[in-house]
Amino acid sequence: MDNVIAYTDDEKEDDIDRDLDVEADADDEHIYPLSDIKIEKGFYTVFELKRKADASAPRIVLDSDFQRENVWNRKRNSELVESVLMGLPLPIFYFSQDKYGRLIVVDGRQRLTALFSYMDGDYALDRLRVLRDLNGKKFGDLTPVQTTRIEDFQIQAHVIIPPTPDRIKYDIFDRVNRGGIALNKQEMRNALYQGRSTRLLNRIVQKPSFINATGSAFIHDKRMKGKYLITRYLAMHLYIAGQIKDDNGKTYVYKGDIDDFLGHAMGRINVMADEEVAELEKMTDTTFDRVNHYLGSDAFRLRGGDRRTPVNMNVFEMIMTSFEGASSELPQDKVAGIIYDVIDSAEFRNNIANHRDGAVNMKWRIDKALGLRQELSRL
Repeated sequence: MDNVIAYTDDEKEDDIDRDLDVEADADDEHIYPLSDIKIEKGFYTVFELKRKADASAPRIVLDSDFQRENVWNRKRNSELVESVLMGLPLPIFYFSQDKYGRLIVVDGRQRLTALFSYMDGDYALDRLRVLRDLNGKKFGDLTPVQTTRIEDFQIQAHVIIPPTPDRIKYDIFDRVNRGGIALNKQEMRNALYQGRSTRLLNRIVQKPSFINATGSAFIHDKRMKGKYLITRYLAMHLYIAGQIKDDNGKTYVYKGDIDDFLGHAMGRINVMADEEVAELEKMTDTTFDRVNHYLGSDAFRLRGGDRRTPVNMNVFEMIMTSFEGASSELPQDKVAGIIYDVIDSAEFRNNIANHRDGAVNMKWRIDKALGLRQELSRL
């Protein structure tokens, strides 16, 4: 680890992209029958959706973590309002209904936010090219006819209904977003499982312990790849502890569907008590510190060759699982030797080469990680 290569931010992002492919993190061996795909078509008035969003317990989720920041400027917001006042049709909206009946906005958040903000009086119309007499007017300045036209405007929406499997949702989301930058699976996962899990991920990726242990590789992470790594580790931790339940309330058995696995893990965190989440966060923070203490900022990279390799998701989850509960007073040379005897082995490289998330390969990594944890505890 002495020959650390310095990279520009772009080079770091390229390195991460090549290895940490969150679009291809599952094997394509799961085929779902057509009966599992449930999509309903419907129409909603803007007023109806705003009422759902403004409820004390919101029935529509606009602030999903997977959605990119509000990038529309005043001009685009105004043009949208103008289009609604003119009665022009808007592109189809896509929602996903969660098990609580809430509508999670998959495609259309920017448009709904622009409309709701205008109705709240947050901005005045600006630079309209057709309805120029409305420039400078807020919602409260419009005539009753005009405000009613906005409130009664109907949008067409396609709603993905439970229990449509996550993998099908991801495929649908991918097709919806092909017109722009497609959302990756972690971005979509953060939409489907809003709550304690997504807030926990937000906090962990900003912690110095995570930044240091990953060598600042995710400082400029625009696609939630750091969150993906942490989700994999937390899922493995909860699975080992027997805390993940399937849809029937029984102990979850991993069968090779990584999307389903990670979704159930995030769902489990969402129903944890705040004290449990705090303990999980503290444990993760401490484990990052231990990894950095013993292995340094290149801990999660495959070793060997002339070039610094990218952060590897399987090395990440293996090492993090191995270091849970590790003391800070172990002989450093022995710790590194124990860990890298496994990580550098041909057996490990073969395990992560093909079908890395198959049930057999996942079990092998879990067993190895638990074995490493025991070895560290005996030092």
